[in-house]
Amino acid sequence: MGSLLLVWSRLEKSLRDEVIRFHGSLPPRAHGIAAVVRTWESAVIAAHPGTSLCPSLAKVVRCQLQGSLDMRNGLCHGLVGISAENGQEPAQLHWELNGEKHSITWEDLQKCFRWLSGLRRAISIISNPTLDRPGSRGTNTPENREWWRSEFDLKLPEP
Repeated sequence: MGSLLLVWSRLEKSLRDEVIRFHGSLPPRAHGIAAVVRTWESAVIAAHPGTSLCPSLAKVVRCQLQGSLDMRNGLCHGLVGISAENGQEPAQLHWELNGEKHSITWEDLQKCFRWLSGLRRAISIISNPTLDRPGSRGTNTPENREWWRSEFDLKLPEP
C-alpha cells in the first residue's frame, strides 16, 4: 500500500506542477487527483496546435490512467482483504466499493507500478514538447506515434 501511495503521490505532484506552470497557480477546479488529470489534459489541448501530437497524448494518458485511478481509490478506500500465493492462486489484493468487489494480483499490481512510474517523464514531455526542435516527440509522425506506444505503452489510435 505504501508503494501505491508513493507512486500516486509523485504522479499527482508532477501533474499539479504542470497545471501550475500552464495556469500560474492551481485552479479551484483542480481539486482531487481526477480533477488535476482533467485540468492538465485541458491545458495541454489548449496550449498546443492541432498539428501537435500532444493533445492526443494527453487524452490517451487521461483515459489510460482511469483504470489505475479506480484501482488506487478502491485499495485506499475499500481494501477488504489480502491473500497470499497458494498453489495455483496468485497473491491478490481485494477491495469493495459501492457494492462491487474487485481484486488485483500482485503481478498485475507490479506492472501497474512500472507503468505509472514512467508516466512522470511522459507528462513532462507532453507538457513541454519543444515542437520547434528537430526530432521533437510532440510532432505527429508515424515514428513518434510508435515511440510513444513502445516507450510508455500508450494506446494511441491510428490517425
